[in-house]
Amino acid sequence: MRRLGRFLVRNWPLKIGAVGLAIILYGGMIVLQSTAVWPGTVAITPTNYPADSTIVGTLPAVGSIRYVASADVPITVSSFSATIDLGTLKPSESEQLVNVNLVAVDQRIQIIDYQPKQIRVTLDPIIPNTVPIVVTYGAVPTDLQPGTPVTTVGGEAVSTVTVRGAATYVRDVAYARATVRIDASGLDVNQDVDLVACDASGNAVNNVTINPHSVHVSVPVGSQLRTQTLPVYPVVINAPASGYYVSGVDMSPSVVEVEGQADALAKLKGTVSTKPISVAGATADVSATVSLDLPSGVTASVTQIQVVVHLKSPDSTRTVSIGLVSDGGRSGLLYSFSTYNVTVTIGGATAALNAFDTSTLVGVVEVGSLGPGTHTVNVSVTLPAGIKLVSITPPQIVVTVTSPPTPSPTPVASATTP
Repeated sequence: MRRLGRFLVRNWPLKIGAVGLAIILYGGMIVLQSTAVWPGTVAITPTNYPADSTIVGTLPAVGSIRYVASADVPITVSSFSATIDLGTLKPSESEQLVNVNLVAVDQRIQIIDYQPKQIRVTLDPIIPNTVPIVVTYGAVPTDLQPGTPVTTVGGEAVSTVTVRGAATYVRDVAYARATVRIDASGLDVNQDVDLVACDASGNAVNNVTINPHSVHVSVPVGSQLRTQTLPVYPVVINAPASGYYVSGVDMSPSVVEVEGQADALAKLKGTVSTKPISVAGATADVSATVSLDLPSGVTASVTQIQVVVHLKSPDSTRTVSIGLVSDGGRSGLLYSFSTYNVTVTIGGATAALNAFDTSTLVGVVEVGSLGPGTHTVNVSVTLPAGIKLVSITPPQIVVTVTSPPTPSPTPVASATTP
């Protein structure tokens, strides 16, 4: 210990001088570096997006960056990287607080401070919604009138499209606008048009996608366009099953509004026909949804008609002879009928009568309440649904009820004495 003490105090002025020189050299090194505030800003890059979500709005930039670096180190926007980690957030339409991480890409730069350290973000869920297509024309030349537009995709008529995006934006979309131009020449419109998502006030809604993003728009244009309200005429073809005929047709709607130029409307001759409705071999009412058969240049307020073709079979009669049976007879009594056959006339739809097996018919005579003697009793017949009894001839018969004869007693032989 004594030797160590002598070593520490030996030449102490030189040692203190060495420490002082080191301090001076370190301070000089610090002086050679620059401490400054960079005047630019750095965009924030989000990372780790949750599935089916997106940031609503614009993220602020990082600025007021204080740093330390040697004077020979160039400082540019590429010298820094600013990120936020969305992996800890859940999609919500409410703002959420997230930390901002700023790092120096060049390791010779030491970041001292920056702003902001935290920001609020709205991480919206991505949702779809179906909206109608609305065709607009802009300025229409004088004396020209556009007709009813038809929008198609790949030749198939469409009236709605799907918008997709952040819930905040999607809920603002009221319709998808297709804008076409009506030429002063009066030519019909046939254009492929890109769709624009719009809110209820007609303002464009950005940050959403539309599927399909474009449609083909057809619009009849002319100076003689007219509208008429006409009855619908059902076109029924082929014949129903034997014994049936068409008794009436119900339609919904039964009248439609049509539009077109005068010469095209004249081809309708006051009615709008449907596409053919077949009742071939039918035995019951035929229901169908059919299109209208419209000439070129004519459009209608509806495209589909609900049709019910009512079928009926004409009534007819059949006359047959049937046998009689008793019902309710009691043991110990004998029953005899004045006749054992009656003539029955039945009626109903011809088709139902044709399908009915009359050999199964019998007349029933109720005898359960009859005692010995002579009685006049009604004849009854049971028929299936849809077939009615027209007449029975005779409607009544005479039933004679008797008791069987009492057998004579058997004589008993008397005993003889030998």
